[in-house]
Amino acid sequence: MILDILYLLYFMFYFPVLVLRGRWHKGFAARFGFLPASLVQDLAAGKNIWVHAVSVGEVGAVEEVVRGLRSRYPDGRVVLSVTTKAGHAFARSKYPVGVTVIWAPLDLSRVVRRYVAVIRPLVYVAVETELWPHLFESLAQAAVPVVIINARISDKAYPRYRAARLWIRPMLRMVALVCAQSALDAERFIALGAGQDRVKVVGNVKFDVASPLPGFDMPASRRAFGVGSHDTVWVGASTHPGEEAVILDAFTALRARFPRLRLVLAPRHPQRAAGVCRVVKAQGHLPVLLTRLEGRTLGADDVLVIDAIGHLMQLYRVADVVFMGKSLGLPRRGGQNPIEPAACGKPVIVGPFMENFRDVIRLFRMAGAVVELGQARGLCGAVEDILTHPDKAAGLSARARVVVDQNRGAAQRTVDMIAGLAFRRWA
Repeated sequence: MILDILYLLYFMFYFPVLVLRGRWHKGFAARFGFLPASLVQDLAAGKNIWVHAVSVGEVGAVEEVVRGLRSRYPDGRVVLSVTTKAGHAFARSKYPVGVTVIWAPLDLSRVVRRYVAVIRPLVYVAVETELWPHLFESLAQAAVPVVIINARISDKAYPRYRAARLWIRPMLRMVALVCAQSALDAERFIALGAGQDRVKVVGNVKFDVASPLPGFDMPASRRAFGVGSHDTVWVGASTHPGEEAVILDAFTALRARFPRLRLVLAPRHPQRAAGVCRVVKAQGHLPVLLTRLEGRTLGADDVLVIDAIGHLMQLYRVADVVFMGKSLGLPRRGGQNPIEPAACGKPVIVGPFMENFRDVIRLFRMAGAVVELGQARGLCGAVEDILTHPDKAAGLSARARVVVDQNRGAAQRTVDMIAGLAFRRWA
């Protein structure tokens, strides 16, 4: 009851922020438990595995796990709950059939009880570190096993979790299985209260990202992004505020030597596209939104700005070099996922702040499969070095692909462990 009151008070104060930032949406009614009758009837008609992924990154990470569960239980259904608008849209586009995408409930006791009663899941699967006391309690009361997959606790977050461990420990005691990304993550979950026999080091499911498919049409994909057949493509991927200006400075300096270089900026949050366009204009270039490209080919002064979700993997496949955002510390830091461009065989550059992918970057670093900047102003030189030395770029790409291939399999191991918990309830 106390938590319910605190949640409601927080929401009342936060509501104007949601509206002003454009984050309020019609799905919020469902998050309060007002589920459409058609959805309730649909969920009641089958056996459900509930998977929760917060936003775009988690939805993408869990793709092979979802596919594995659907293959293992063809008569069942995966119910994928998502928190953000971008994540919801991405999930709907990624799973047009076979997966029911819903809005995640707010952690109010009455709301989560309704969700659990409606979905009646055989197992509940949370991606990474999603701990919700009322939801976990409702699942425990319904005897639904709780699994945390791709589980991780970042260096930045761990001190806060330790400070709150008296509150976190009861939740972790209700978790049937923690599938940790690394031994360090496993140690941290155990230290916070998870039962040692329930924590397994499974690996990072993000390594199971799909590689380029046979028959991939490169010319058609390049045309889709306005790239000419002789152009060189630099993708600034998942960028955050402040990083676009640094990338544009480097692009301006490089154009004299590489006149066919084309820049594509894909902000981590596509709703920032208008702001990114203003930065592009201020730097003396012409921004072109992907949704308004309309079949044109990018010119020397153009910069393509991605203002829609679901295009990154295709972009990586046409890129010649990729810079991963949120890694320059301007002001956001921690890094974004470098595995996807590596799996596509592209040379990858990252900034000095990759804490959120510490184990991934360590593997790439040990293999000599990534370019790490010591500071933001080194970006221009790093891109120039890759473009000037194709043999070096090819070596980076080949070694990165090897790292990805050697670390695949976590998704299948995760599915096997989930199946071990769900099997007894499936009959």
